[in-house]
Order: sequence, then structure tokens, then C-alpha cells
Amino acid sequence: MKKSFIIFFILISTFSFSQKYIDASITKTDNTVINSKVKVYTNIFYTNLINEASFYRALILVDDNGKKIEKIKAENVKELKFTDFEGKSKTYLNNGKALKELVYDGTKVKWYRAISQNLYDASIQYFDYLVDDKGQIYKMGLFNNIKKKLIEVTKSKPELATEIENTRMTNESMLRILQKYDQE
Repeated sequence: MKKSFIIFFILISTFSFSQKYIDASITKTDNTVINSKVKVYTNIFYTNLINEASFYRALILVDDNGKKIEKIKAENVKELKFTDFEGKSKTYLNNGKALKELVYDGTKVKWYRAISQNLYDASIQYFDYLVDDKGQIYKMGLFNNIKKKLIEVTKSKPELATEIENTRMTNESMLRILQKYDQE
């Protein structure tokens, strides 16, 4: 009985923590472009959700058979582009020794999401910030009210202030407001 339980547990664990591969376009800091498969890990319960901890510090490139070709550190990556398992296009940019996600790339404002991993329990924290066309950084987080920062960023269009105040802030609503702000 014990042996069958152990074998069953090992099989379930293997399938739960399975590795998947995504087709990605990698632009290195020396502007060479590599189109390859990148090894990623997915969530245990929701297998379409990519665990960003599997690639935000280093990319493992594999061939069609899943054999490791090359490992590229994030500090040598200028840009990483791929389509996730849900069909959403993702872009990650260099952020020193790690990668940050470019959530929105507008003409007046850009929305970035920096990634940090806890060394104790390997959980991932996200730190969002906006950068306007003048280079001003607006950090959003635990002690910075997102609505106030968004009103501050969009102050050149005061008609958006009431919409921001009356909207429940989600990623989708914030994206919609930033798109309205970028429209002329």
C-alpha cells in the first residue's frame, strides 16, 4: 500500500510540476535577435498560468526535443517577447539583473511591473509603476494610493479624474483609463 501511494504521489507531482516551452523572441543587449523555445514552469492548479520566477532572472533556451541549448542571464536580455498559453502577448524588458513586464506601452505613459521573488518561500511580488513621457516615475503600491497616482499622471485630462474616482481599480480598468489618456 505504501509503495503504491509513493508511486502515485511521484506521478502526480511530476505532472503537476511539468515543464512547458514557449516560442519566444529574445533581443540581447548587443541587439542580436534569437527566436527559440524557452523553458517555463506553470502553476500547479492552473496550467495555463506561467510562473514568472522560472525566467525573470535567466532564460533557458531549448531545442525541439526539450534539450537545453543555452542559458541567458536577464542582464544580457534587452527584450523578451512571447505569447502565453492564453493567447496574450507579453513583453519583458531589462531591469538590471532581472526582467520587468511592460504592461502598457502608450505614447504619453508606460506601465511597468517589476518582479521580485522572496528568498524564503519563493513567492513572487509585483511592483507596478508608471513612467510619463517626461521620465517622471509614479510608484504604485501598498502605501501609494493607485487612484491618486493615476489622477496625478492624467492631470492634463481633468475629465478622467471623476472616472478614476468612481472606478474600482483592476488591471483592466487601469488599462482602459491609460488608453483614454493616450487618445488625442
